[in-house]
Amino acid sequence: MLDIQIPNLSPYSNLSGLIDALIQLAFFVAGLFFFFTFLVAGIQWISAGGDPKALQAARGRMTNAVIGLIIVVAAFAITRIVEQVFGISITGGFKF
Repeated sequence: MLDIQIPNLSPYSNLSGLIDALIQLAFFVAGLFFFFTFLVAGIQWISAGGDPKALQAARGRMTNAVIGLIIVVAAFAITRIVEQVFGISITGGFKF
């Protein structure tokens, strides 16, 4: 029998490490997305020039960005609570 060893080229030794990294990446990307959405809405607000429709669109975009950011922060808080209650590590890299 041939004993062929396949090297692990991934920095993760198991599936849970990969899932931890993906969850961390998802939180980061979601937070960044809503931050930039809020930033674009602020620029849209400034460049509206008093046009009521443009101001309403910018206000709606800002509201949606804030709601989205609140949802991301709440989801992160819930995962931290679940980690503390069950003694598991979901977001391995974030230790507060």
